[in-house]
Amino acid sequence: MKLSHHRNIKPFPTLAPCPPRVLAPQTSPAVTKPKKNSTACLACKAAKRKCSGPDAPCKACRAANTECYFDPSRDLRRKVAVKRTIIELTNHKELLATLIETLKKADEPELEQLLNLIRGEATLEAIAEEVGAPVMRFADPQELSTSSQLAISEYGDQPVEVSGSGSQPRRTSDVSNVASSPDDIQFMTLPPMPVISPYARISLESLCDIPLFEVPARPWTDVTDSDYLVSHLVSLYFTWDHPGSQFLDQRVFLAHMKKADLDSDFCTPLLVNSLLATASTYSDSLDVFSIPDNAYSRGQSFFDEAQKLWETEAEASLSSSSLPNVQALLMMSSLFKLRGRISKSWLVLGQAVRLAQGMGLFDSPSSAQETALTEMERVRTITAWSIFNLSSQLSIELKIIAPLPCPVLGIRLCGIEDVNWTPYPRSNKITYDKKLARLPDIRQGQADIAKISSDIQGLLSQRNQGISADALWKEANAYFDRLSTCLQLWPSLEEMGADPVPQLYLLRIKCLETIITLFEMFNDPAHPQFAQEAQDHQTRSAHEMAQCLRLHRRSYGTKHVPSQMVSATQAGLRVMICHFDISDESMQAFAELSLFGTTFGYKYKETASAMREIRTKVTQENIRLPDDIITILGGPGDKGYDS
Repeated sequence: MKLSHHRNIKPFPTLAPCPPRVLAPQTSPAVTKPKKNSTACLACKAAKRKCSGPDAPCKACRAANTECYFDPSRDLRRKVAVKRTIIELTNHKELLATLIETLKKADEPELEQLLNLIRGEATLEAIAEEVGAPVMRFADPQELSTSSQLAISEYGDQPVEVSGSGSQPRRTSDVSNVASSPDDIQFMTLPPMPVISPYARISLESLCDIPLFEVPARPWTDVTDSDYLVSHLVSLYFTWDHPGSQFLDQRVFLAHMKKADLDSDFCTPLLVNSLLATASTYSDSLDVFSIPDNAYSRGQSFFDEAQKLWETEAEASLSSSSLPNVQALLMMSSLFKLRGRISKSWLVLGQAVRLAQGMGLFDSPSSAQETALTEMERVRTITAWSIFNLSSQLSIELKIIAPLPCPVLGIRLCGIEDVNWTPYPRSNKITYDKKLARLPDIRQGQADIAKISSDIQGLLSQRNQGISADALWKEANAYFDRLSTCLQLWPSLEEMGADPVPQLYLLRIKCLETIITLFEMFNDPAHPQFAQEAQDHQTRSAHEMAQCLRLHRRSYGTKHVPSQMVSATQAGLRVMICHFDISDESMQAFAELSLFGTTFGYKYKETASAMREIRTKVTQENIRLPDDIITILGGPGDKGYDS
């Protein structure tokens, strides 16, 4: 069959033009969708009635002749409310996680303090501050519950966003991390969190940073294998903490740490981990936080490792009477105190004292160890005096009468060898010329203060035994004269010159703290005849202390401040909170002390608790403060004073 090349196809009809569009007349009502109103004015919300808004005034307010105000942020269906709900839920979750972690690790005194705070109906902000939670602002629980229920009803069929690890919600404090509208919630994605690598935490500061001392991480610690991190922390310790404590000899310790020999007589894993835990309080590196964003978890991993090593050594009945063990216990005692665990700090210090006495650190070389090397004897003497200094300081600060005999070997036998000092990290003072650390002078000055503090303990004992007020005042003034003589022997603030080493400020501050503590016993109403003069001594000391802190801030800022200044700052604040309105100088001193107190409160739980007590006192007694000081006293979570 032959197919035809031309098919008989039926043609389509011709397309006709579109009929003209008929427009509705202008007078006809337009057909629109009913508009839902999800926002009620504040008056209708309070009266729980239907509102015709959002155009003000609404019908109900017009009829009642009341003020009509609409607050769009209170509309729980708007994107702003959704953002706020996400942030608040994340904050509550982080507080819960931090609270559980604290309950796991807290000892009895710390646990009791936390429970008393909770039972006292403290705010969530106060509880978060106590446990060191990263967020400090919480909305009303009833409003949060309502908004979360609305969010679930509106978007409950959409997936809930979590991090790649499946455990941590995304932090939504940054606007870029929040959906721009409710419809975008389902499209919010967070890249899966990779395994942390050494490159994940590189910052511009770390790239430019060159540690002052290069030491190995292994075999000293199992917490990290990063030589850079360990070198960074060791450099921080010998820059900011060691000059004020001097538990060990810097040159000897560094030389033995570099050798990486576990049989060393001057360096052990216990001592290194204790040192790294102390140094972590001066670092903002993410690697030193055991709990992300928890300011009080700095160095906790190193501290846990040190405690584990000490407990293992004690349980195994090994020879725990070694010089590095004593030095490590001194560092651990200081850390416990900074964390607000005063009783634990005193207990650990007692262990260090007993070990030192068993080793004969407070005896003459002949009775301690006849064949001792000169270097060993010198380091033993340095440690003995550091024990005496710390014990005297804690005893007078805690009002505990536990005098420790002064070491037999003189402080000058510690040697006159000094080291160079320069601020670290160097980005603080890139052009700073190296200066002598003045370590021998600081040792001598601290020994003088410790001897006076030890004698003051006898005065406290006499007061408890019923000594007359006149005799007590006479003895106190004798100690005050000795402390004033020390201040005159040391360089004055004018004689220090520009940018002196911070330990010179520290030396004067510790002496002024002792004066404040000395005259606290005369705040008792039983001695009204001496109260005013004692108050004058304390106020003048607090003024000079604030001046030292101000000069330190101008030279080095507030990011790196020796931890030995913490207790002194708290002592100055206790004085000035009652006398800040005496003069402009007192107001400036109180502002400076408040600034440092708030700064310390971000890192040390002891100071955070003290600052919370001051804020409570201001609120309960209705103390009127200038706005700038109120901003400074805002505490963690507020911007406060930016130095």
